[in-house]
Amino acid sequence: MRKNLLCSLSVGLITVLCAVSIFAQEQRDTRTISAASSIYVVSAKAGGVNFIEGKVAVERKQGRSGILLKGDELEVGDRVSTDAGGRAEILLNPGSFVRLAGDSKFEFLTTSLDDLQLKLNGGSAMFEIITDSEFTVAINTPKAKFYIVKSGVYRIDVLADGSGKIEVWKGEAQVSDANATKIKAGKQATVTDRQATIAKFDRDEKDEFEIWSRARAKELSKINAQFQRTRTDRLNLRNSLLSSYNDNIWNINDSYGVWIRLPYYGGGYCFLPFGYGWSSPYGYYYRRDIWQYYLPSVVNNPPRNVASTVDGGNTAPSRKRESVTEIAPPYKRVQRDIGQAPQQMPQPIPMDIAPMPSTIPIAPMPASVPAPSKRGGN
Repeated sequence: MRKNLLCSLSVGLITVLCAVSIFAQEQRDTRTISAASSIYVVSAKAGGVNFIEGKVAVERKQGRSGILLKGDELEVGDRVSTDAGGRAEILLNPGSFVRLAGDSKFEFLTTSLDDLQLKLNGGSAMFEIITDSEFTVAINTPKAKFYIVKSGVYRIDVLADGSGKIEVWKGEAQVSDANATKIKAGKQATVTDRQATIAKFDRDEKDEFEIWSRARAKELSKINAQFQRTRTDRLNLRNSLLSSYNDNIWNINDSYGVWIRLPYYGGGYCFLPFGYGWSSPYGYYYRRDIWQYYLPSVVNNPPRNVASTVDGGNTAPSRKRESVTEIAPPYKRVQRDIGQAPQQMPQPIPMDIAPMPSTIPIAPMPASVPAPSKRGGN
Protein backbone atom coordinates (compact mmCIF):
# COMPACT_ATOMS: atom_id res chain seq x y z
CA MET A 1 0.00 0.00 0.00
CA ARG A 2 2.79 2.36 1.01
CA LYS A 3 4.65 1.50 -2.20
CA ASN A 4 1.59 2.29 -4.37
CA LEU A 5 1.08 5.57 -2.51
CA LEU A 6 4.69 6.60 -3.08
CA CYS A 7 4.34 5.69 -6.78
CA SER A 8 1.20 7.82 -7.10
CA LEU A 9 2.85 10.77 -5.35
CA SER A 10 5.91 10.47 -7.62
CA VAL A 11 3.79 10.44 -10.79
CA GLY A 12 1.79 13.42 -9.54
CA LEU A 13 4.94 15.36 -8.70
CA ILE A 14 6.44 14.65 -12.14
CA THR A 15 3.20 15.78 -13.81
CA VAL A 16 3.21 19.05 -11.86
CA LEU A 17 6.87 19.69 -12.65
CA CYS A 18 6.25 19.06 -16.36
CA ALA A 19 3.29 21.44 -16.34
CA VAL A 20 5.33 24.12 -14.59
CA SER A 21 8.16 23.61 -17.09
CA ILE A 22 5.83 23.90 -20.07
CA PHE A 23 4.17 27.01 -18.63
CA ALA A 24 7.56 28.59 -17.95
CA GLN A 25 8.68 27.82 -21.51
CA GLU A 26 5.49 29.37 -22.91
CA GLN A 27 6.07 32.46 -20.76
CA ARG A 28 9.66 32.70 -22.00
CA ASP A 29 8.50 32.36 -25.62
CA THR A 30 5.89 35.08 -25.11
CA ARG A 31 8.47 37.37 -23.52
CA THR A 32 10.91 36.62 -26.32
CA ILE A 33 8.38 37.60 -28.99
CA SER A 34 7.39 40.71 -27.05
CA ALA A 35 11.02 41.69 -26.49
CA ALA A 36 11.91 41.07 -30.13
CA SER A 37 9.24 43.50 -31.29
CA SER A 38 10.38 46.22 -28.87
CA ILE A 39 14.19 45.93 -29.10
CA TYR A 40 14.14 48.78 -31.61
CA VAL A 41 12.07 51.80 -30.58
CA VAL A 42 10.38 53.40 -33.59
CA SER A 43 9.33 57.05 -33.39
CA ALA A 44 8.18 59.88 -35.65
CA LYS A 45 8.21 62.58 -32.94
CA ALA A 46 10.32 65.68 -32.61
CA GLY A 47 11.98 66.39 -29.27
CA GLY A 48 14.16 63.34 -28.63
CA VAL A 49 17.59 64.07 -27.14
CA ASN A 50 20.07 62.16 -29.28
CA PHE A 51 23.46 63.32 -28.01
CA ILE A 52 24.84 65.18 -25.00
CA GLU A 53 28.36 66.43 -24.39
CA GLY A 54 29.39 68.34 -21.29
CA LYS A 55 26.78 69.89 -19.03
CA VAL A 56 23.31 70.55 -20.46
CA ALA A 57 20.38 71.59 -18.27
CA VAL A 58 16.62 71.62 -18.84
CA GLU A 59 13.95 73.71 -17.16
CA ARG A 60 10.73 71.74 -17.57
CA LYS A 61 7.41 73.49 -18.09
CA GLN A 62 5.84 70.47 -16.43
CA GLY A 63 7.79 67.93 -14.44
CA ARG A 64 11.21 67.82 -12.86
CA SER A 65 13.95 70.15 -14.09
CA GLY A 66 17.64 69.33 -13.91
CA ILE A 67 20.35 67.81 -16.07
CA LEU A 68 19.33 66.85 -19.62
CA LEU A 69 20.37 63.33 -20.61
CA LYS A 70 20.60 61.40 -23.83
CA GLY A 71 17.29 59.62 -24.43
CA ASP A 72 15.19 62.30 -22.70
CA GLU A 73 12.17 63.79 -24.46
CA LEU A 74 11.53 67.53 -24.74
CA GLU A 75 8.03 69.00 -24.76
CA VAL A 76 6.76 72.43 -25.79
CA GLY A 77 8.01 75.03 -23.33
CA ASP A 78 10.92 73.00 -21.94
CA ARG A 79 13.98 75.28 -21.94
CA VAL A 80 17.38 73.78 -22.71
CA SER A 81 20.65 75.53 -21.85
CA THR A 82 24.24 74.43 -22.43
CA ASP A 83 27.23 75.56 -20.40
CA ALA A 84 30.46 76.79 -22.02
CA GLY A 85 31.61 73.24 -22.81
CA GLY A 86 28.21 71.72 -23.44
CA ARG A 87 26.67 70.50 -26.69
CA ALA A 88 23.42 68.80 -27.55
CA GLU A 89 21.80 67.13 -30.56
CA ILE A 90 17.99 67.11 -30.64
CA LEU A 91 15.67 65.38 -33.12
CA LEU A 92 13.28 67.40 -35.26
CA ASN A 93 11.03 65.88 -37.94
CA PRO A 94 12.50 62.51 -39.05
CA GLY A 95 15.75 63.18 -40.88
CA SER A 96 16.32 66.63 -39.33
CA PHE A 97 18.40 67.77 -36.35
CA VAL A 98 19.22 70.84 -34.30
CA ARG A 99 22.68 70.91 -32.68
CA LEU A 100 23.44 73.40 -29.90
CA ALA A 101 26.82 74.98 -29.21
CA GLY A 102 28.11 75.95 -25.78
CA ASP A 103 26.38 78.82 -23.92
CA SER A 104 23.16 78.38 -25.92
CA LYS A 105 19.48 78.43 -24.97
CA PHE A 106 16.74 76.66 -26.91
CA GLU A 107 13.09 75.59 -26.69
CA PHE A 108 10.25 74.19 -28.81
CA LEU A 109 7.28 76.46 -29.51
CA THR A 110 5.51 73.59 -31.31
CA THR A 111 6.54 70.01 -32.07
CA SER A 112 4.01 69.43 -34.86
CA LEU A 113 5.83 67.81 -37.78
CA ASP A 114 3.97 69.86 -40.40
CA ASP A 115 4.38 73.18 -38.54
CA LEU A 116 7.54 72.93 -36.48
CA GLN A 117 8.48 76.11 -34.61
CA LEU A 118 11.58 76.53 -32.47
CA LYS A 119 13.19 79.36 -30.54
CA LEU A 120 16.88 80.04 -30.06
CA ASN A 121 17.00 82.41 -27.07
CA GLY A 122 20.77 82.73 -27.05
CA GLY A 123 24.01 81.29 -28.41
CA SER A 124 24.41 79.29 -31.61
CA ALA A 125 22.77 76.33 -33.31
CA MET A 126 23.31 74.28 -36.46
CA PHE A 127 20.22 73.03 -38.25
CA GLU A 128 20.38 70.01 -40.55
CA ILE A 129 16.93 70.13 -42.14
CA ILE A 130 14.84 68.08 -44.58
CA THR A 131 11.72 70.06 -45.42
CA ASP A 132 9.14 70.87 -48.08
CA SER A 133 5.80 72.64 -48.42
CA GLU A 134 4.08 70.25 -45.99
CA PHE A 135 6.82 70.16 -43.34
CA THR A 136 7.58 73.73 -42.38
CA VAL A 137 10.34 74.78 -39.99
CA ALA A 138 10.37 78.25 -38.41
CA ILE A 139 13.17 79.41 -36.11
CA ASN A 140 12.60 82.37 -33.81
CA THR A 141 15.24 84.50 -32.11
CA PRO A 142 14.61 87.46 -29.75
CA LYS A 143 14.57 89.97 -32.65
CA ALA A 144 14.11 87.88 -35.79
CA LYS A 145 12.31 84.94 -37.34
CA PHE A 146 13.70 82.68 -40.06
CA TYR A 147 11.96 80.14 -42.25
CA ILE A 148 13.76 77.13 -43.68
CA VAL A 149 12.54 76.97 -47.28
CA LYS A 150 14.65 74.15 -48.70
CA SER A 151 16.42 71.11 -47.34
CA GLY A 152 19.92 72.07 -46.28
CA VAL A 153 22.34 73.10 -43.53
CA TYR A 154 21.98 76.35 -41.61
CA ARG A 155 23.65 78.15 -38.73
CA ILE A 156 21.76 80.63 -36.58
CA ASP A 157 23.37 82.89 -33.96
CA VAL A 158 21.87 85.26 -31.42
CA LEU A 159 24.17 88.27 -31.22
CA ALA A 160 24.97 90.27 -28.08
CA ASP A 161 22.28 92.88 -28.80
CA GLY A 162 19.64 90.21 -29.45
CA SER A 163 19.85 90.44 -33.24
CA GLY A 164 19.56 87.22 -35.20
CA LYS A 165 22.04 86.03 -37.83
CA ILE A 166 21.58 83.15 -40.24
CA GLU A 167 24.21 81.53 -42.48
CA VAL A 168 22.93 79.32 -45.29
CA TRP A 169 25.56 76.63 -45.88
CA LYS A 170 23.28 74.69 -48.17
CA GLY A 171 19.63 75.25 -49.13
CA GLU A 172 17.55 78.43 -48.93
CA ALA A 173 15.99 80.42 -46.08
CA GLN A 174 13.71 83.40 -45.79
CA VAL A 175 13.52 86.24 -43.30
CA SER A 176 10.19 87.31 -41.84
CA ASP A 177 10.83 90.96 -42.64
CA ALA A 178 8.89 93.56 -44.60
CA ASN A 179 10.36 92.30 -47.89
CA ALA A 180 10.26 88.54 -47.17
CA THR A 181 13.97 88.50 -48.00
CA LYS A 182 15.41 85.25 -49.36
CA ILE A 183 18.84 84.03 -48.35
CA LYS A 184 20.51 81.54 -50.68
CA ALA A 185 23.49 79.24 -50.18
CA GLY A 186 26.70 81.10 -49.38
CA LYS A 187 24.84 84.14 -48.02
CA GLN A 188 24.19 85.34 -44.48
CA ALA A 189 21.61 87.74 -43.11
CA THR A 190 21.66 89.77 -39.91
CA VAL A 191 18.22 90.90 -38.79
CA THR A 192 17.24 93.60 -36.30
CA ASP A 193 13.70 94.96 -35.99
CA ARG A 194 12.60 93.18 -39.20
CA GLN A 195 15.39 94.77 -41.25
CA ALA A 196 17.80 92.34 -42.93
CA THR A 197 21.38 93.00 -43.99
CA ILE A 198 22.64 90.46 -46.56
CA ALA A 199 26.30 89.57 -47.14
CA LYS A 200 28.43 86.71 -48.44
CA PHE A 201 30.43 84.41 -46.16
CA ASP A 202 33.18 81.89 -46.80
CA ARG A 203 31.85 78.33 -46.44
CA ASP A 204 35.41 76.99 -46.46
CA GLU A 205 36.11 78.65 -43.11
CA LYS A 206 34.62 76.44 -40.38
CA ASP A 207 34.96 76.75 -36.64
CA GLU A 208 35.07 73.85 -34.19
CA PHE A 209 31.29 73.80 -33.69
CA GLU A 210 30.59 73.60 -37.43
CA ILE A 211 33.15 70.82 -37.86
CA TRP A 212 31.55 68.89 -34.98
CA SER A 213 28.08 69.19 -36.52
CA ARG A 214 29.31 67.76 -39.81
CA ALA A 215 31.12 64.94 -38.00
CA ARG A 216 27.87 64.03 -36.22
CA ALA A 217 26.08 63.80 -39.56
CA LYS A 218 28.80 61.49 -40.89
CA GLU A 219 28.60 59.28 -37.80
CA LEU A 220 24.81 58.95 -38.11
CA SER A 221 25.07 57.84 -41.74
CA LYS A 222 27.48 55.09 -40.62
CA ILE A 223 25.07 54.01 -37.90
CA ASN A 224 22.28 53.76 -40.48
CA ALA A 225 24.38 51.17 -42.31
CA GLN A 226 24.52 49.01 -39.16
CA PHE A 227 20.80 48.16 -39.18
CA GLN A 228 21.50 45.01 -41.20
CA ARG A 229 24.12 43.44 -38.95
CA THR A 230 22.62 39.96 -38.45
CA ARG A 231 19.54 38.03 -39.51
CA THR A 232 18.17 38.34 -35.97
CA ASP A 233 18.68 42.12 -36.04
CA ARG A 234 16.78 42.35 -39.32
CA LEU A 235 13.89 40.30 -37.99
CA ASN A 236 13.71 42.29 -34.76
CA LEU A 237 13.68 45.62 -36.59
CA ARG A 238 11.02 44.36 -39.00
CA ASN A 239 8.88 43.26 -36.05
CA SER A 240 9.33 46.64 -34.36
CA LEU A 241 8.38 48.49 -37.55
CA LEU A 242 5.21 46.44 -37.97
CA SER A 243 4.24 46.66 -34.32
CA SER A 244 4.68 50.44 -34.23
CA TYR A 245 2.85 50.84 -37.55
CA ASN A 246 -0.15 48.95 -36.20
CA ASP A 247 -0.04 51.17 -33.09
CA ASN A 248 -0.39 54.23 -35.40
CA ILE A 249 3.01 55.57 -34.38
CA TRP A 250 3.99 56.28 -37.99
CA ASN A 251 2.48 56.43 -41.45
CA ILE A 252 4.19 56.69 -44.81
CA ASN A 253 2.07 59.72 -45.75
CA ASP A 254 3.02 61.69 -42.64
CA SER A 255 6.80 62.05 -42.82
CA TYR A 256 10.00 61.28 -44.74
CA GLY A 257 10.89 58.30 -42.59
CA VAL A 258 11.13 57.22 -38.95
CA TRP A 259 13.54 57.49 -36.07
CA ILE A 260 14.96 54.16 -34.92
CA ARG A 261 16.47 53.85 -31.44
CA LEU A 262 19.24 51.28 -31.62
CA PRO A 263 19.91 48.98 -28.65
CA TYR A 264 23.64 48.85 -29.44
CA TYR A 265 23.99 52.63 -29.82
CA GLY A 266 23.51 53.64 -26.19
CA GLY A 267 19.88 54.62 -26.62
CA GLY A 268 20.50 57.00 -29.54
CA TYR A 269 18.31 57.36 -32.62
CA CYS A 270 19.11 57.20 -36.30
CA PHE A 271 17.07 58.00 -39.42
CA LEU A 272 15.49 55.27 -41.57
CA PRO A 273 14.09 56.91 -44.74
CA PHE A 274 11.02 56.01 -46.78
CA GLY A 275 12.90 55.53 -50.03
CA TYR A 276 16.13 54.47 -51.74
CA GLY A 277 18.92 56.88 -52.63
CA TRP A 278 18.58 59.33 -49.74
CA SER A 279 21.44 61.37 -48.37
CA SER A 280 21.58 63.66 -45.37
CA PRO A 281 21.56 67.41 -46.06
CA TYR A 282 25.32 67.25 -45.47
CA GLY A 283 25.54 64.75 -48.34
CA TYR A 284 26.22 61.53 -46.42
CA TYR A 285 24.43 58.56 -47.93
CA TYR A 286 21.83 56.53 -46.00
CA ARG A 287 22.50 52.94 -46.97
CA ARG A 288 19.42 51.39 -45.33
CA ASP A 289 15.81 52.29 -46.04
CA ILE A 290 12.50 50.94 -44.81
CA TRP A 291 11.70 48.92 -47.96
CA GLN A 292 14.59 46.54 -47.34
CA TYR A 293 12.57 44.95 -44.54
CA TYR A 294 9.79 43.43 -46.69
CA LEU A 295 6.87 45.09 -44.98
CA PRO A 296 3.35 44.15 -46.16
CA SER A 297 1.83 46.18 -48.98
CA VAL A 298 -0.70 47.82 -46.66
CA VAL A 299 2.17 49.92 -45.26
CA ASN A 300 2.85 51.41 -48.70
CA ASN A 301 -0.88 51.79 -49.39
CA PRO A 302 -2.50 52.77 -46.09
CA PRO A 303 -6.28 52.74 -45.65
CA ARG A 304 -8.23 55.78 -46.78
CA ASN A 305 -8.02 58.75 -44.42
CA VAL A 306 -11.36 59.74 -42.92
CA ALA A 307 -10.66 63.36 -43.81
CA SER A 308 -10.22 62.96 -47.56
CA THR A 309 -11.08 64.73 -50.76
CA VAL A 310 -12.12 63.14 -54.02
CA ASP A 311 -10.68 64.53 -57.23
CA GLY A 312 -11.46 62.81 -60.49
CA GLY A 313 -12.23 59.56 -58.72
CA ASN A 314 -8.86 59.47 -56.91
CA THR A 315 -8.96 59.67 -53.13
CA ALA A 316 -6.12 61.39 -51.30
CA PRO A 317 -5.59 62.60 -47.73
CA SER A 318 -6.45 66.20 -47.06
CA ARG A 319 -4.07 68.26 -44.93
CA LYS A 320 -5.79 71.56 -44.09
CA ARG A 321 -3.72 74.45 -42.78
CA GLU A 322 -4.65 77.42 -40.68
CA SER A 323 -4.07 80.71 -42.45
CA VAL A 324 -0.78 82.42 -41.58
CA THR A 325 -1.20 85.98 -40.37
CA GLU A 326 2.39 87.03 -41.04
CA ILE A 327 4.47 86.81 -44.17
CA ALA A 328 4.82 83.14 -45.11
CA PRO A 329 7.64 81.79 -47.28
CA PRO A 330 7.08 80.07 -50.63
CA TYR A 331 7.89 76.54 -49.46
CA LYS A 332 9.08 74.16 -52.13
CA ARG A 333 8.77 70.38 -52.14
CA VAL A 334 11.97 68.55 -51.36
CA GLN A 335 13.56 67.00 -54.44
CA ARG A 336 13.43 63.24 -54.93
CA ASP A 337 17.12 63.06 -55.73
CA ILE A 338 18.46 64.46 -52.46
CA GLY A 339 22.18 63.78 -52.60
CA GLN A 340 23.89 61.30 -54.88
CA ALA A 341 23.21 57.59 -54.58
CA PRO A 342 26.15 55.20 -54.83
CA GLN A 343 27.06 53.51 -58.08
CA GLN A 344 25.56 50.21 -56.93
CA MET A 345 22.28 49.72 -55.13
CA PRO A 346 22.70 47.95 -51.76
CA GLN A 347 21.54 44.37 -51.71
CA PRO A 348 18.09 43.80 -50.19
CA ILE A 349 17.66 41.73 -47.07
CA PRO A 350 17.50 37.99 -47.93
CA MET A 351 14.00 36.54 -47.99
CA ASP A 352 14.98 33.68 -45.67
CA ILE A 353 14.37 35.71 -42.54
CA ALA A 354 12.13 34.06 -39.97
CA PRO A 355 8.38 34.61 -40.31
CA MET A 356 6.58 37.35 -38.43
CA PRO A 357 5.39 36.24 -34.94
CA SER A 358 1.67 35.50 -35.02
CA THR A 359 1.05 37.60 -31.91
CA ILE A 360 1.80 40.86 -33.74
CA PRO A 361 -1.27 41.91 -35.76
CA ILE A 362 -0.99 43.09 -39.34
CA ALA A 363 -3.60 45.55 -40.52
CA PRO A 364 -5.84 44.04 -43.22
CA MET A 365 -5.49 45.26 -46.78
CA PRO A 366 -8.43 47.59 -47.60
CA ALA A 367 -10.53 46.95 -50.68
CA SER A 368 -9.70 50.38 -52.08
CA VAL A 369 -6.61 52.37 -51.18
CA PRO A 370 -5.22 55.74 -52.26
CA ALA A 371 -2.08 56.13 -54.30
CA PRO A 372 0.97 56.43 -52.03
CA SER A 373 2.46 59.86 -51.51
CA LYS A 374 6.16 59.23 -51.03
CA ARG A 375 8.53 61.87 -49.84
CA GLY A 376 12.16 62.06 -50.81
CA GLY A 377 13.89 59.11 -52.45
CA ASN A 378 12.33 56.82 -54.99
